[in-house]
Amino acid sequence: MSLNEKEKLILETIRENPFIAQLELANMIGLSRSATANLISGLVRKDYLLGKAYVLNDEEPIICIGGANIDRRYLVKDTLIQGTSNNVLSRTNVGGVARNVAENLGRLEEKVMLFSVAGNDSEWKMIESHSEHFMNIKAVDTIEGCPTGTFMEVIDENGEMVLGLAEVDIFEKMTPDWINKHLSVLKRSKYIIIDLNCPKETTEFLTSFAVKYDVPIVLLTVSVQKLSNLPNYLNGIKMLITKTSESEAHFNMSIKTDEELIHAVKKWLNNGKGPDHVFISKGSTKIAYGSQKEGIHIFNYSSEQNDHYTWGMNEAFCAGLVFNRLQGESLSESIKLGLTNAYHTSQSLYVVRPNLSKNQLQNEYNGCLVDKVFYK
Repeated sequence: MSLNEKEKLILETIRENPFIAQLELANMIGLSRSATANLISGLVRKDYLLGKAYVLNDEEPIICIGGANIDRRYLVKDTLIQGTSNNVLSRTNVGGVARNVAENLGRLEEKVMLFSVAGNDSEWKMIESHSEHFMNIKAVDTIEGCPTGTFMEVIDENGEMVLGLAEVDIFEKMTPDWINKHLSVLKRSKYIIIDLNCPKETTEFLTSFAVKYDVPIVLLTVSVQKLSNLPNYLNGIKMLITKTSESEAHFNMSIKTDEELIHAVKKWLNNGKGPDHVFISKGSTKIAYGSQKEGIHIFNYSSEQNDHYTWGMNEAFCAGLVFNRLQGESLSESIKLGLTNAYHTSQSLYVVRPNLSKNQLQNEYNGCLVDKVFYK
């Protein structure tokens, strides 16, 4: 379909600045806001734009779907004493598993969109002002009367989480009907990355969708409680990324040794009925990898024996893995790059480290020593 000059100018402007506000766009092209809105609607109907997020139809973004929330952590300074007040150091971060993955990828210069829900409140404003520099957040819907998701945890002097509290009822709004508004973007995505903050019917819908349109899908677990949101069938999932604690709960087993870790990977693979690839992280020291075709490997990537609670590592691993696969690198090399990002994230005070960049990660990777053990 032919375009008039104003339509061409709109597309050129959005290409240069996909985050541009509609009023600013109207002022730049010399039309009223309503006239500009009508032209944008026409470009959507003509398939030059994909929905309200101003994504051009020649773009193939990575889509991250799931949690965007505020994390509040309280680190006990001395021995924790129950039933009384304790001196703590507090930290407040912008978080959410899907959002964290998106920020990692954005810092690595990938085009990434976040699909999530939030309240119309100060917490969302904090998330918005931080996140908009690294990802397209136009597909985050604000819902009146619902608070933005928040997570609070208390960490004792040994680094163990002794209490975690989550107010995340708003994530139940991420329904298949909500996803349906964004199907045109999802069809063109390079990857769909979802976390288990999404309700079960949504994870099942997205898995079926990804299989139908041949889009690789990555699923990250977020907590033992949210394991109930796992799809009934996992064989449509390209990659599953989880932790030992969640695998222990899901299979009612203990994972202390490498042999038990290998057994858990086999359970997830489920004799060919599970995901194509499974990753189970164990603290900040190792990750077990298994696939339907390539056997099981354990990657040891830190000499520091710290099996206590760590945050942001699986998201950093996921982002590094997906990023390197999109560069055409092998799965083995991509795993190592993901582990490099995970390790250096564990050494920072942030869920997404602020010094992350393509050059920084490559330099770290060149000096990285990862010991891989193969198991049949």
